[in-house]
Amino acid sequence: MKKTVQVLMVDDHPFILQAYKNTLDRYKPEDYHIVETTADSGKTGYEVITGSDTIFDVAFLDISIPTYDEKGIESGIDLAKLLREKMPECKIVLLTMHTEKLKFRFFADTIQPEGLVVKNDLTFEELLIAFEQILEGKNYYSETVQKMMQEEQN
Repeated sequence: MKKTVQVLMVDDHPFILQAYKNTLDRYKPEDYHIVETTADSGKTGYEVITGSDTIFDVAFLDISIPTYDEKGIESGIDLAKLLREKMPECKIVLLTMHTEKLKFRFFADTIQPEGLVVKNDLTFEELLIAFEQILEGKNYYSETVQKMMQEEQN
């Protein structure tokens, strides 16, 4: 029997959301049924998290998204905090174009995401590797994130 995995994807670029969906649909289709829910802003992300009966297993959150000022959602970080509060078992993967060391440390310390990925590192294969590691209970940090964190320790 296939295992169902509920995935939330928040990104303001429709092409990126479709690429994630197309990639995850290829992940071990004989073993997994991936159910994707998408949102394209802080507002739609907030509404999905607070207004749905779905308990998400994994969330891919772009850090830079249109804000939802009425609810204090300024970024994917705020959605991640909301998810931690509402669905503490959800595994969070933050995706960013930012490569500043301070941001990585802030993201890691604030949210403690199971995954932290610089979009420039992302390929279809890399997304599948990250997804598999997250499902196995491991953390996943893309190559650029690993390099920046190592440099910070030196």
